[in-house]
Amino acid sequence: MMKILTVLSALLLPLLGTIGAAPALPYQAPSDPAGEEARFAAVSGQVDLGGVVFGYLSVDGDLTAIGGYANSFMEEMRKVQPDVPPVNVPALLEITGLDAISAAGFSSVATGDGFRNKTYIHTPKGRRGLLRIMGGDSKPFEVLTLAPAGSDLVIEQDLNLKTLYQSLLDAAEVQMGEQGKAMVQMQVRQPLPPPFAFTLEKVLADLDTQVTVIIDADPTKMVNLPDAKGMKIPQLSGAVLIDGLGWIADELAKVLEPMLAQAGNRAPPFKIVRNANWVGMQLAIESKNFSANDRKEISELGWDTAILAHHRPSGKLVLASGKEFAAKLFSPKSGLDQDPVFQKTMKGLPVEGTSLTYASPVFFASLRAFFEKMNDLGNPKEKSHKQDDYLLGSTFINLLLPENARGEGRVTTNTKDGMLTVSNSAHSHKTSLITGVASPVVMMVGALYFQTNMVMEAMDFPEAEEIIEEVEQENRLRPNQDFEKIGD
Repeated sequence: MMKILTVLSALLLPLLGTIGAAPALPYQAPSDPAGEEARFAAVSGQVDLGGVVFGYLSVDGDLTAIGGYANSFMEEMRKVQPDVPPVNVPALLEITGLDAISAAGFSSVATGDGFRNKTYIHTPKGRRGLLRIMGGDSKPFEVLTLAPAGSDLVIEQDLNLKTLYQSLLDAAEVQMGEQGKAMVQMQVRQPLPPPFAFTLEKVLADLDTQVTVIIDADPTKMVNLPDAKGMKIPQLSGAVLIDGLGWIADELAKVLEPMLAQAGNRAPPFKIVRNANWVGMQLAIESKNFSANDRKEISELGWDTAILAHHRPSGKLVLASGKEFAAKLFSPKSGLDQDPVFQKTMKGLPVEGTSLTYASPVFFASLRAFFEKMNDLGNPKEKSHKQDDYLLGSTFINLLLPENARGEGRVTTNTKDGMLTVSNSAHSHKTSLITGVASPVVMMVGALYFQTNMVMEAMDFPEAEEIIEEVEQENRLRPNQDFEKIGD
């Protein structure tokens, strides 16, 4: 029975959507006009009016109503299908905290060379459950001094992952009582498999953290991409940093150090680093585990001193392309906040928050060059049927990665009443809306096009172009020929 309902839903819901019909939300009491007016005022006060895009969506009480409807539906199902498990949907929704969202708004206004986009999620009773995963109170961004000026892709994201664990415990308790909660706790207290000598519970204790990504591309040094003949990329230096988890590298070094001493020539291709600032593992390029070609490729990429280590002064766990680059992050230097390109890209965005993303013009130019080369290598122009693929690929590249693309910046801030994301971009929210509507049509047309191409190739039908040309010639009007419209 459940399978039949699933199949019917999969078939009917898209069909209803294409003809303009859709399932109605469960009945709710009429909204309080004063409350609705207050919500609209709160949301519109966080976004911009008078731009190319403005949207407002009230969802106050919708999820609660849907949860009640789902509960009653499951109860009816159990009357005919007793093995349907009991699920308290409203309680689970409350645990996720998604029912705390009462409204949302978004806007786009034109700036000098792009758009200022805003998205606001209104939670007047505070953020609960999963809504707290993406950070707590807004604060200055540390990555602006860690990342060197000229960095091309930078991300800083606060993560309160202990919230996820607590939500999992609460859900287990709702479904199975205290026994369910105890089962989850018992699982996380089990030791992790070797070489880890600690439990998942110890990791969870430090999972209110911050993840930082820093990548610096050098387009003046183009290097071969391993196992991709003819493909070159800028030499990349980069690092991923996680707050509070540096002790993991300590534990790994403690376990692996005696193992490396005993292994001799059969030792894995890394060595232990241990000094006042760092404890961890560094790639050993001289290891016999690497062939001469491997050493050449790794050195060309600039990754011959790649490191996973604990930066002791900060407590961060650091995975970096090289030991020198990792040390540079914590050394005095001109930081990203002093970079004129960064300043121009981020102009007008909040200076504090829980999330920051920055991509430089060099990043987009390098990405465009990479995909152009892939398009050139994958679609040889001497084959006629491949020329169409080449043109299609070029069209998508020009659409998504235009020449001379500007940098992009985005900041998310948390307030007492909601979450606001502000971005400077070459694209407005209109682009996202149009893409969402047009994607299914484009996919259908593209699928039909490629299927037709495949059929023509399979049938070995080279005369097709001649036939099309003849039909077009017969239907083409001569310059001096009149055309009579009948039944207009």
